[in-house]
Amino acid sequence: MKRENEYEKTGYKKETGSEEYQKNGKKQNEYCEQSIVDQILQMSEDTEVLNRLKPENIAKLLENKKQKKHFRPYQIGLVAAACVVVVAGTVVWQYGRMHNGVINSSGVSGSNAGSSAGNSNTENKISNSKKIRAARSYDEIYKYIKRAQDNSGIAMYARGGNEIDVQDSASTAKSTAPSSTASATDTGIATTAANGNYSQTNIRQSGVDEGDIAKTDGTYLYVREDNGRTIDIVDVRNGLKKYNEITLGEEYNIQEFYVNTEQRKLIVVCQKDCTDKNSKKQVNTDNRNQSNTAAVTYNIENIQKPVKEGEVTQSGTYHSSRMADGYLYLFSEYYTGSDMVKEKPQTYVPLVNDKEMSQASICLPPVNCGTMYEVISSVDISKPDETVDNKAVLSGGGKMYVSGKNIYYYESEWQQENQTVTTLRKISYTKGKLKAVAQGKVKGYLNDTFSLDEYKGNLRLFTTNNDENLVIILDKKLDKISSIENLAKGESIYSARFMGETGYFVTYEQVDPLFSVDLSDPEKPKILGKLKIPGFSEYLHFYGEDKLLGIGMSTDEESGMSEGVKVTMFDISDRADVKEEATLVLDDLYRTNAAYDYKSVLVDAAKNRIGFSGYSQNGETYCLLTYNEKEKKFDTILKEDINGNTSQGVRGIYIEDTLYVISGNIIEAYDMNTGEKTGDIIL
Repeated sequence: MKRENEYEKTGYKKETGSEEYQKNGKKQNEYCEQSIVDQILQMSEDTEVLNRLKPENIAKLLENKKQKKHFRPYQIGLVAAACVVVVAGTVVWQYGRMHNGVINSSGVSGSNAGSSAGNSNTENKISNSKKIRAARSYDEIYKYIKRAQDNSGIAMYARGGNEIDVQDSASTAKSTAPSSTASATDTGIATTAANGNYSQTNIRQSGVDEGDIAKTDGTYLYVREDNGRTIDIVDVRNGLKKYNEITLGEEYNIQEFYVNTEQRKLIVVCQKDCTDKNSKKQVNTDNRNQSNTAAVTYNIENIQKPVKEGEVTQSGTYHSSRMADGYLYLFSEYYTGSDMVKEKPQTYVPLVNDKEMSQASICLPPVNCGTMYEVISSVDISKPDETVDNKAVLSGGGKMYVSGKNIYYYESEWQQENQTVTTLRKISYTKGKLKAVAQGKVKGYLNDTFSLDEYKGNLRLFTTNNDENLVIILDKKLDKISSIENLAKGESIYSARFMGETGYFVTYEQVDPLFSVDLSDPEKPKILGKLKIPGFSEYLHFYGEDKLLGIGMSTDEESGMSEGVKVTMFDISDRADVKEEATLVLDDLYRTNAAYDYKSVLVDAAKNRIGFSGYSQNGETYCLLTYNEKEKKFDTILKEDINGNTSQGVRGIYIEDTLYVISGNIIEAYDMNTGEKTGDIIL
């Protein structure tokens, strides 16, 4: 479609199809990759190479997977990083986390590589204790961190002593189930507002809200500007008009935000530079501890004059956040530096509101050392200048899944003979109160947060270990109830989703097997069906009760080469006989953001609309689809080039029958029924 002249005048016109652009883009990519490699090499000059990371052993590790012919797009950059693993040692996991943690072709995740690399030539032994141990003193915490830094490999297990009793969190935690169907509650499907007139952020767990870079309350759009300091408030009632803005100081960089319509609050989650601008010195002298994570709350009852009501801070870089029942749960990653002073806990213990966390609030790891903390604080948004509670999980670097009642922090340990073990720590939350509940471990690693799910107190997981895949069910104390092993030998899990008593996961080698699993009896899970089709789905989303939407790639069955973006509708009405009901291949697109940023996907079965962005040789494209149930096919309403350049991701938000495609400082409006463009604005 023809570009608007306004974009050319303001410099937003894209010439991405030109030869010059492609050459410059290639040079820029090569420069970025080389820069990352150079940094890792510099950081690891004095690092001892572990036996299992030497070239000859890496070769053996990759030999098991050499028949794989397909790489995900983001894995191409990891090939260069894999070469650096041999010399990077203790820092390779940080690079892995930049790419979302998993290299499926080798079965090794970034976090588990880091956990292993933090030790000597011996494997990191994992405690069998089911109780999370709280630190008894700052001195004990110091020893855990120092052990990791010294790479001593001394065996010390997080067991005994000041253990926290395991209790049933279900008896104390309040359910956060929304007023939607039971299946939506169990699957974490994002639902629209009660009146159904506007979309909400696509979230992982129903009833547990997540921050985003763009949101709406049905009247206004709230959009984070590319400058990272401003949230624009855009009135959409008569076209698109900037109504107001909230701008923070130079020390803030906005990551995400929330709009709480009940209390009329806007909560901004930021990275905050803690440099003393006057003295030019850091509060903490180590270079890796220059910033805090902050939550700044505004009252927007009078949208013309937002009022700042409070702010809380905690050590570390922003990781994620959640909101439930009027409480914000803030997660940050705090890396301990090399300039620790034993007598000064502030040099190695996280701060919350500029105060050192108590040793009793710090959960020691189930392994012999720790290099960083996952800092968790809770805030009652009606009292936004103070925290309700806090915990810090000492770890080697991991991820988390937040259910309606509990936080599960998980990280992988790479063991001998290509085996992987994932450790889990469970922390319950209710009305801001945090309680360490239990810890456990399972075989294999998790593809992403959709590969585990809490249901009726049990935790169900789909994992990959070496060349097998597993279904595992744990009880509320993280004790194993049952498992199914040796599934899809030689393949890796690419996507997963749970709905009530059924789970679905996709593996990939040359074709895409979609497995359906009966989880109704936790003691006897069983595989119900297995559907093999070309290509693979990287993202799954339930589309009503009897449909499952898959977004991924179409591939050639013989070569495994990608043939374009593939959208699939599966009929799951018969769980034992799942069928591929319809497929749409967008052969001019070579990837989407769906697998790496689920918030970028708009799925609304009630509205019958599916929206996502994809990449072609000419740049980024936004697609809006509808599903024709009668004819069993997808119809394309909109397929339009996205204007503007942004590093923060594209969002599609609808209000009534208008779709707003938001890319950085540009908003474009389209009729959701015809695909016709109805307006635009540059913020």
